Amino acid sequence: MTVDVTERRQRRQTEPTSATLGTPALSVARVDLLPPVVEVRRRQGLIVRLLSLGLVVLLLIVATAGFLVALVANAAEDALAAEQTRTRLLALEESKYSDVSAVKVQLLDHSDAELAALFAEADWSRLMTELDDVLPEAITLTTETISLKGISEDAPAAETTGLDAPGVIEIAFTATAAEFVTPTPLLNALSELTGYQSATVDSVSESDEDGYTISGIVQLGTEALGGTPRVEALDPEALELLHQTLEDLVTGAAAAQAEAEGAADDLTDAVEGE
Repeated sequence: MTVDVTERRQRRQTEPTSATLGTPALSVARVDLLPPVVEVRRRQGLIVRLLSLGLVVLLLIVATAGFLVALVANAAEDALAAEQTRTRLLALEESKYSDVSAVKVQLLDHSDAELAALFAEADWSRLMTELDDVLPEAITLTTETISLKGISEDAPAAETTGLDAPGVIEIAFTATAAEFVTPTPLLNALSELTGYQSATVDSVSESDEDGYTISGIVQLGTEALGGTPRVEALDPEALELLHQTLEDLVTGAAAAQAEAEGAADDLTDAVEGE
């Protein structure tokens, strides 16, 4: 009995099954019993986690930026405080030396005033000596009137007629002579004066007591100026410029130049207006 059962089992184990000999095995269908809401919740959870992570990163960035801005602001405040302190110190130093600036301005004003006061100064004694020396022996000076022209810019330009050239120094003289035939020797003698510009004999009259009385005018230029120690100490270039300005005022060249510039400006304005 036992032998028969054992033999049957062995046969069953050795006999081929229908799965190995016959038709192929059928596939097993799988059914997902989870509801769709579970999958949706999973996706939503993933999105929430990603958003939370992004929010944390954003907060970190904002915090870092705020920290950096605070550092920059503190550095700027420190720099501003340092500059304000430096400005106050400089203001204090400037207040200490404000008197020095005022003194410098006063010195410059004094120099300008000295130059303006001395550029027309002349050695009158030298001029009078020269005038006496150049006159012919037969002629004797009796009166002399000296005027310095062009010192004021408001003064009108000197008028010239004939051979009378304007000068910055005008000497009106009266002389007497026992004999007087022609003014030529007198005029030639006056031309030897320093800075000579022109000379005229205005009138000649004869009298029994004085002989001939001669009236005339001598015009001298800026070369006749100076000769004093104070003028010699001035800057030569500045002195020459001021003398040229004085000559322009006397001759009217400055006024003519101003009128020409004004006419040119008016012409320019008219052309631009068209």
